[in-house]
Amino acid sequence: MTRQLPYPGHSWSFTQHAVGLEPKTLYDLLKCAAPFEGNIDGYGQKITELMIASGVLTANERNGTPDAWRDYQQLLAELGLIYSTKICRALTLTELGHMLLAGEIGFSELVGVQALRFQYPNGQKSTIQSRLREELASSSISCPKSLTELQADRQILLKPGALILRILIELYNKGLEPSLSVSECQAFLIPCRTNSEWTMALSEIVVYRKSMSNIDNINRHSRRNIQDWFKFLQKSDFFESGSQRQIFLSSYAKTNIDLVNDYCASQEEAASFWIPVGFNKEHRLNWFDWYGHIPFEAQKALRFDVANNAEYLEHNYIAGVEEDIEEENDIVSSDITNVNLKPLDLEHLGRDTQHEFSEDLEALVESLRNGAQKRHAKTLLHDRIIKDLAKSFIAQGATVESDPGSIDLFATWPTGDSAIFEVKTVTRRSFQNRIRTAIGQVEEYAYRRKYADGSISDRVIVVNTDLDSKAWQTAFLTDHLGIGLICKPTSSYSAYAPIDARTKDYWLTL
Repeated sequence: MTRQLPYPGHSWSFTQHAVGLEPKTLYDLLKCAAPFEGNIDGYGQKITELMIASGVLTANERNGTPDAWRDYQQLLAELGLIYSTKICRALTLTELGHMLLAGEIGFSELVGVQALRFQYPNGQKSTIQSRLREELASSSISCPKSLTELQADRQILLKPGALILRILIELYNKGLEPSLSVSECQAFLIPCRTNSEWTMALSEIVVYRKSMSNIDNINRHSRRNIQDWFKFLQKSDFFESGSQRQIFLSSYAKTNIDLVNDYCASQEEAASFWIPVGFNKEHRLNWFDWYGHIPFEAQKALRFDVANNAEYLEHNYIAGVEEDIEEENDIVSSDITNVNLKPLDLEHLGRDTQHEFSEDLEALVESLRNGAQKRHAKTLLHDRIIKDLAKSFIAQGATVESDPGSIDLFATWPTGDSAIFEVKTVTRRSFQNRIRTAIGQVEEYAYRRKYADGSISDRVIVVNTDLDSKAWQTAFLTDHLGIGLICKPTSSYSAYAPIDARTKDYWLTL
C-alpha cells in the first residue's frame, strides 16, 4: 500500500529539452542570446539566425520558418539562466546566466546546484494542463488559476533533486545499494509533499526490496517526468546513470560523502526554499530573482579541485575557467601620485550589451568566436554593481568618480568625507583569493591618495554575494583591518562597517 498523492495527477513536470543537453550546446545557446539582452521585440528571430550561423543548433523550422530559439528558450529559464520570456518582455539574463558565460561556474556544477534547488511550487511551471484539469474535476477538486497556486494549496514544498539525493545517501550509509529505479521513484517518492518525508519513502523502499512486488504501474502517469529528471540529474557531479532505468550515487559523491551530505542538508532547510507570497506575474518574476542567484551557502557545490582536472575543465568550462577579467585594464604606474579620478560615465556602466553597434551577423559570429561574451559577462556583473552604488550616492548629494587604472568608485559627500570602493565579482571558490587582492588594492589606493594630498578616505570592499555577519571574514575586514564590506547580490543588500568609518551612514543601508 503506497501513500496518496497530494492531488490526482501530481507529478514532477520538467522540460524535455534538458535531457539531451550537452555543455557546449547550453553555453553556445546562452552566448547567442546575450548580445540581445534588453531587447523587447524581434530578438527571437535574430537569436535563431545567430545560432544557425554559429552552428549551434539546427533551424528547427516551424511552418517553413527557422524557430530554434522558441524551442530552447524554455530550457534557459528552467535552469535559471534567463527570466521566462512569457512573463518578462525584455530578454533578461540572470546573474547566474552571466556567471556561466564568465566561466565562474561549470556545466555539471550548474546542473548540480540548480537541480537540487529546483522546487515545486515555482514561478516557471504555472500552467495547469487540460488532462490535469480533468483529473481534478473528476475528483471534485476545485482548480485554481495556476499550478503554482494548486501546489501551494495542497501544501507541497519539495525539491525532487534533493529528495532523490537524500534517499541515495541514506541507502549508501546503510550499506545498501545506493540506487533508485524509475518505478521506486514513482511509487515511493512522488507521493511526498515535502523533503522531510524522505524517512517514510526510505522505509517503504527498504521493505519493498525485501519483497520485490510489482510496482511498475503505481503512479505510472509520472514515469516520463521521472525519466527526464533522472537523465538530467546524471549530468551533475552527484549522480551516475545505470542500466534498466536507474540512477546511482556518483563515485565523486561517494568519495566526498560528508561534503555531499552537508550540501544536501542545506538544501532541505526551510530557509533554502522559495516561498510564493502571491501568484500574479510580479510574484512569478520573483522566482527568477531567487533561482537566478546562487546564495553563498548553495555554492558549496562548486568544486575546488577543477584546476587539477584538465579533462573536467575542458568538458564543463567551454570558454575556460573564471579569470580576473575586470583587472585586465588596470594600469600599473611607478608614480605614487598617479591616481587620475574622473567623473563616472553612468551611461557606459552596466550597459546591457557591447554588440548593439552591429547588425552585421558575420561580425557577431566572429565576436562570439573570439570570446567576447565571456569578457562582457564578467565586466557587466562588475559594472552594474558600481552603477547601482553610484546612483544611490548621487541621490545623497555625493560626487562620484573613478580611475580606470585603479579605483572602481570614489565617492565624496557634502560633508567632505570620502570612501574608496573596490568591487569584486566572486564565487565561493574564488572568494578568498579575490578578497586578498581587494585588500591590497584598497590599502594601496588609500595610501597613494594620502601621500598625494594628505586626504584620508574610508576603504570598502564590495562583493556580489551574500555573506553571513557571523562569517570570520566580516570581522577580519571590519574589526581587524578597518575595511568596510558590502554584500550586494542582485536582489539583496547588506553591509558591515568599522566603528570609526566616517562614511558608514551613507552605505550601511541603501
